[in-house]
Amino acid sequence: MANSWREYVKQEFMKADNEFVEKLPMNSIDLSTFGLISEATSFVPVRMEGEIHLRPLPGGLSALRKDLKDSPRPGGGFDLDSAIQTLNAFGEEWEEVIKEKKKWEEMVKMAEDEGQIMEQTEYEEKSETGSSFLDKFKNMFG
Repeated sequence: MANSWREYVKQEFMKADNEFVEKLPMNSIDLSTFGLISEATSFVPVRMEGEIHLRPLPGGLSALRKDLKDSPRPGGGFDLDSAIQTLNAFGEEWEEVIKEKKKWEEMVKMAEDEGQIMEQTEYEEKSETGSSFLDKFKNMFG
């Protein structure tokens, strides 16, 4: 048995990732940038209109974009909207792979048991600014 819902569907994540990157680049997101963007993003199960879906929490994207913009690395000037759109598409693809492997119901049960399912309003609040809790905390005193 896996330790968490994320561990339980890790193989499906890898499969979706391999298939997804074959479709890139998508507008302003190139392959190397997508790798960094996906690493800086947590995916969470979100209850939306009575159904659970995997969605990205793009909390670290603004900081990553700033860091990349100042580096000589190509692709640093990615557009946040394009990045979020690409991450949403990846989340949908990952969800489909999990469902194809008949692991969706068990993953949702595990996430519920772990208290990891986010309600849509909470997700929208956390996604709205694109900044993490730590960034918000720093900004209160900065």
